[in-house]
Amino acid sequence: GKPFSPVGAERVGRNVRHKLYQHLKSREKKLEDSLKPSLREGSTNYTTEGIYIGPVQIDPDDVEYLMSELWKNKCGVSGERLGTVLELHRWDKCRPASPSNLVLMAVKAAQKFEKDFEELGDGRKGVDAEVKRRVEARLAMCVLDAEDDY
Repeated sequence: GKPFSPVGAERVGRNVRHKLYQHLKSREKKLEDSLKPSLREGSTNYTTEGIYIGPVQIDPDDVEYLMSELWKNKCGVSGERLGTVLELHRWDKCRPASPSNLVLMAVKAAQKFEKDFEELGDGRKGVDAEVKRRVEARLAMCVLDAEDDY
């Protein structure tokens, strides 16, 4: 086969990465707060109604890898590049916000994804099949989660 040659994407400033991380955390916290009441009292379970509401499983350093290496600084759904506002969104809400479950999305794609999650119960249902295949193939390439045992 052809030798693997990684394509470096431009590095993203620390502030941008930090903001992305904070936004992800606050979105996840909102989801957790909205679903937490449906957890049984004293339950240590992080899943309610099939949705994972536990802590975000990345740190700010992972954001750089996700943005530049995994997603090449472009929206996983629409392909839009930097210059558009990009955010990390959890692809499969049944799984934690870990590196192999976070997709970089432009605002418009993300809004539709979240709206589809609310209306259809799964944001992925509103994504074109070809795009879905591409996103999942890209997520499968993520090396940061290798030590997780699912």
